[in-house]
Amino acid sequence: MLHNRTTIINTALMRVAAPGATSPDEDSQAAQHANAAYDRARDLCLASYPWTFAAKFKALEQLAEASVPNLKSYTLPPDCLRVIGVSTLCYGQACDDYILAGKALHSRHAGLVLHYVSADATQTFPDHFADALAWRIALEISPHVEQGAVNAKTYLEMHEFSLDQAKVHNDAQAPASPTPSAYLQERFG
Repeated sequence: MLHNRTTIINTALMRVAAPGATSPDEDSQAAQHANAAYDRARDLCLASYPWTFAAKFKALEQLAEASVPNLKSYTLPPDCLRVIGVSTLCYGQACDDYILAGKALHSRHAGLVLHYVSADATQTFPDHFADALAWRIALEISPHVEQGAVNAKTYLEMHEFSLDQAKVHNDAQAPASPTPSAYLQERFG
């Protein structure tokens, strides 16, 4: 099942024993705090791991002026939270020699394709990630909803646990990458 902003905010509000929201921009104080914390919490959770459901590919456009001598410069997409990998456009080979600086990528190669985690605000999220995100929002809003954020430590522990579960679930959905072995290559290769 996929979860959107409203269902995730409602889950977070339920966890801090606040009334639910029918829309993300509801007038209740708890819903306003949850709505304010949502984008930051979402970006924090998305940037923490190379999630397959949030991954995108984009051919990068080279900038006219390179800010680093002898390297070509590219602007990262505005929704890029984490770089997963870079490859060449022509051959599709992995490009490991690049430098990230701010919102720019610098490399000696021309024609690069970026594989990255996107912060697409309109997307929906799978169960395990939505659970981790809801716990993060509950942690963020607990000082404003509860007296003194009594359960903040529990919310943090639950967020970390559910984020680990989401990572395991994410990796189970993606095919395992082959691990090169010099022994096996020599034996069978």
